[in-house]
Amino acid sequence: MKEHSRTGAGMMNQRRMSFAGYLAAIVGSALLLSGCGDRSVSGSYVSHNGNQADLLQVTETPDHRFTGTLRHAALTSDGTLSSSTSNVSGSVDGTNITLTVLATPLPIGQNFAGMATRSGIDLTVPDGAQTGVQHFTKGQPSDFDEAVAKLDKMGQAIIAARQHGQRADQMNRQVNALTDSLNRFVDNAKHHIDRLPRAKAYYDHAVTFEQAKLKRAQRLQAIGNEVAQGQAGVIVGQMGVDKAQISIVDDELDRVRNEAAAAENGLNARIDQWRGTCLDGAAAVKAADVIPDMGSCKGLTRAVSAYNAVLPTLHNALAAAGQARTQGHTRLTAIWTTANSVQ
Repeated sequence: MKEHSRTGAGMMNQRRMSFAGYLAAIVGSALLLSGCGDRSVSGSYVSHNGNQADLLQVTETPDHRFTGTLRHAALTSDGTLSSSTSNVSGSVDGTNITLTVLATPLPIGQNFAGMATRSGIDLTVPDGAQTGVQHFTKGQPSDFDEAVAKLDKMGQAIIAARQHGQRADQMNRQVNALTDSLNRFVDNAKHHIDRLPRAKAYYDHAVTFEQAKLKRAQRLQAIGNEVAQGQAGVIVGQMGVDKAQISIVDDELDRVRNEAAAAENGLNARIDQWRGTCLDGAAAVKAADVIPDMGSCKGLTRAVSAYNAVLPTLHNALAAAGQARTQGHTRLTAIWTTANSVQ
């Protein structure tokens, strides 16, 4: 009987211990679950990738709802930063999160689902035709500021590269414009070189023509009657018209000479701007300098060579035409002076 009593008591003790252990396990599990549910999502969270950064700041209330703000900064293709701030609200159910981003000032929101993790918050976001996960890491506003500073630095590099390219494009346009101007000058110079030698023939013909008129007027005057003298006066009057016509040719020669000189001076100044960078082997170029493209510089080099080659011939043609005019006018002046005495 004593043996049986001891055995019964042991079984009772074992049952009590098993029940106590079971109860402890239940309580422990409840406490663990309670600990997960009570974990607050209040705080600051930062998300950033290659070209954007976000700062999510939320405050959770005892009823597991939260409100806050979402700051967004993005690097655009032109190197500038775009930024925005939106109000957010949402709720927490265990580890599940529902977040609504409000489009200020309209009370219209975009909803996102997500999960609270040990390191932050994962939100499911649209990714083209599919969805992706944007991870927000628990951090500080300074982490967001640091990410934005990096984006800004990247943007400055993009802006500098774009400005470099724009400056190079501008230089290419300037070089190409100068090349076109030089080529036009060469074409015009060749045209003048072909025509200017005609100036000597023109003035020689004018002298011969006016000399013949003077002789006819002198013969008519020598006859002595009024009719003949009247005819002589008409011829002398025609010579005055001829003088006006010849002055038109004089003006044209002056125009050609002045325009050629002005164009040459302007082109020389523009050519000098590219010496050491686009011409003469780019001897003055430094590593960080912006210079025109090689193709544009080669085109300019050829144009400058043709320009320099045509200048001496043009100068000689202009000088010869000027000399022909001077000599022609010396003889014409003598003829016209004599003709004035015929009347």
